[in-house]
Amino acid sequence: MDLVDEMDEMFARLLTRMDREFMNSVRRDGYRIIIRDGGECLEIPEMRDDAAPVVPITSEPGAEIHRIGNEVNVIAGLPGITEEAQRLDVKGTTLIIDAGDADHHYHTSVSLPPVEMASIQKTLKNGVLEVSFVSQPDPSVKV
Repeated sequence: MDLVDEMDEMFARLLTRMDREFMNSVRRDGYRIIIRDGGECLEIPEMRDDAAPVVPITSEPGAEIHRIGNEVNVIAGLPGITEEAQRLDVKGTTLIIDAGDADHHYHTSVSLPPVEMASIQKTLKNGVLEVSFVSQPDPSVKV
């Protein structure tokens, strides 16, 4: 089954479930669907009912690594997060991104190619975190 068929099947299940819950007078404002690298699909209902508090959503943002010229850029989506609510840590060659507030929490880590750790720069704009490093020559690549 290809990806499009899997998505069609997932949306059909989601619509059936939403119809069933609507008919049972259960108020739901939406669903959050997370598809992980292995194809695992999580459907998380987001209840908006004054009697039941909303459980904060914890997720692992997809981080992209781009090597452009002499720069390495790590980009991760952190919607709803402010500068004060995000933390970065570098352990060895691993960049750890941890961000959160009362409503959202994100945690992920990425393996970095050889970079100058002291050159780290970060920006957070419109929910997108970009972390930049100056790259070092890769010792495994022979010139």
